[in-house]
Amino acid sequence: MARRLEEIDPNLRSVPLEDGLCFRDVGATAATIHGLAEGEYVRLSAHIRALASDKLLHLQTNTSGGRVRFVTDSRRLGIRLRLTDADGLPHMAYSGYAGIDCYVGEGPGARYVATRWPALGETLLATEIPLPGEKTLVTVYLPLYDGVRTLELGVEPGAVILPPTPYSIPKPIVFYGSSITQGGCAGRPSNTYCALVSRWLDSDFRCLGFSGCAKGEPWMAEYIAGLPMSCFVYDYDHNSTSPENLRQTHRPFLETILARNPALPVVALSKPNPDLTGPDLERREIVRETCQWAQAQGARIWFVDGDTLLGTEGRENCTVDGIHPNDLGFWRMAKAVYPSLCAALGRQA
Repeated sequence: MARRLEEIDPNLRSVPLEDGLCFRDVGATAATIHGLAEGEYVRLSAHIRALASDKLLHLQTNTSGGRVRFVTDSRRLGIRLRLTDADGLPHMAYSGYAGIDCYVGEGPGARYVATRWPALGETLLATEIPLPGEKTLVTVYLPLYDGVRTLELGVEPGAVILPPTPYSIPKPIVFYGSSITQGGCAGRPSNTYCALVSRWLDSDFRCLGFSGCAKGEPWMAEYIAGLPMSCFVYDYDHNSTSPENLRQTHRPFLETILARNPALPVVALSKPNPDLTGPDLERREIVRETCQWAQAQGARIWFVDGDTLLGTEGRENCTVDGIHPNDLGFWRMAKAVYPSLCAALGRQA
């Protein structure tokens, strides 16, 4: 009779929730939610959703980039998380697709504590995570490709949940791009390149990566142009249907952003791991030309060549399918993008 592997090896199970914790909905605590639209577990504000396609409407409910932050002195953190579906991808770890990550501490010194995920086919994750037991900043990263219906936090009786320490860069870095930007196929929510560079910079961030659905639409440019942001990372080359489509949309999209934010620093990426014998070479040059045009207008913009993002040695080990990075690939992407972000934000690399 077939058995699930987690029944054979308990190390493959997510940790179950024990009794003795006091739970409240996250909205009833002093915790703050970052990276999502105001007051909702979605990534697009209500006023703009009518312009989105059905596919994009679904993807914007995926909580990629979403985080819950607070200070607590509890020795145990309980999580009761109700997800929107129990789906998955065959080439992506479920811990990244539908799991959560927990860190304690601030900025680049933050320490990874644990990852938790629901059982396959289940929408409820009820689990707990050990904490230091003294007042410390806690960051919980939400799923990359699933959505959140409800989230409750549990702490020990008498323990507190206090407002979090502010980010050193409180105005978010806004990332716009493809499935890679959304986090496919990271093994954990905190291992995307967006999450990595933002943690190293101690910056808030917002992920507007949409699998197959970020194509430089004018309404999206207008929406992003109105968001508060410290820097804009421009990364949708991979989603554009052709070099011709990219040429028609790439510069106009950035023009819209800069028209309302002329002093905004921008980091533009071309497609990771490109095939430089085919159309990818033309796509890279289109992104480069946009950057050259913007520089000629006086914009503060940095170009990152996608051919450098995964490095050279062991490059074949950096993706799950030749396209989507694994954790090694995302770490290399983050290392490649980080110097440009530091320059854009006036930080030491």
